[in-house]
Amino acid sequence: MRKAASVIAAVGLLAAVPLAAQDEQPARVHVVRPGETLWDIARAYLNDPFLWPEIFRLNTDVVEDPARIYPSERLVLPAGMQGEPAFGGPVQEQPQGPRVQFGARGEAAEVLQGDFYRASFLAREGEVRAVGRLTEPLYESVVEGRVPGQLNLYDRVFVVVDPAAVRVGDRLHFLRRDREIRGSGRVYEPTGVGTVAALDGSTATVVIVGMFDRVAPNDIAVPWERFPIAVTARSRPVDADLQGRILGFGVPSPIQRTESILFLDVGRDAGVGIGDVFEAYAPPRGRDWGTRPEVSVARMQVVKVTGRTASVRVTHLAQPSIRVGLPVRRVARMP
Repeated sequence: MRKAASVIAAVGLLAAVPLAAQDEQPARVHVVRPGETLWDIARAYLNDPFLWPEIFRLNTDVVEDPARIYPSERLVLPAGMQGEPAFGGPVQEQPQGPRVQFGARGEAAEVLQGDFYRASFLAREGEVRAVGRLTEPLYESVVEGRVPGQLNLYDRVFVVVDPAAVRVGDRLHFLRRDREIRGSGRVYEPTGVGTVAALDGSTATVVIVGMFDRVAPNDIAVPWERFPIAVTARSRPVDADLQGRILGFGVPSPIQRTESILFLDVGRDAGVGIGDVFEAYAPPRGRDWGTRPEVSVARMQVVKVTGRTASVRVTHLAQPSIRVGLPVRRVARMP
């Protein structure tokens, strides 16, 4: 009798395996591509970039700093998704049965919104229109065991603002004033994004909703800019219609690589726009054996632009010889 009961129990367990397998859905995984941010991935999969903390929460074993993710990292996506949204259209369902046919992924955007919002830039005095300054945090956090003095996502901070320029619901972009590049301006490092939750005279209570770096007191606040180009926009080749030079590097280092941010001495006043493509090159040089021909060094795409300068992201490095003063020319323009 005991043997029969054991057989029945074993059969029951075997029968339950397919049912459990049907209930368990394999985890969706996204492989990070160069230049992507959690912001970009949340926008693509969840249709809302401000839901990026949901992806971060599931991948704390992979991502130590949500402001920095790296190519080839495998990120688990939130459960309950009906498939990966296509950039060109919605997910399509089969006419019969419970299965889902994933939409075909369209061509990836040339310029990611994350690059536009987090890229450092070079500007002269008066070009950056500050509407406030972060003074101090409330130290309210959803993260347990936080380190005092370090701001986290969803923390509230006080910002002294120009009440004529700021309203409840506005988004503010926080910037850190960094080093100066002589004769060219000051480097500004984006640190985060906040939403104005309350306004009491010139004091705004702001909720941190996005972080690119360490948000801290004395960061200046500027109005949030809307991403200026369409996701589907593509640059078109031109015949070197604009010349310029490299002014400096986003991160001072003797070694530059793909994804590095550089500053050029041409900007909006010269007709430069987001998405334009430049080529850095070493001009021909005389040698004791003759003339060394021109050498292509790198290609780079504009991710941020001010009146007189542009921030570019290196997309292809042909020679490890990027340096200040190297000439550049525009080889493609965004329509």
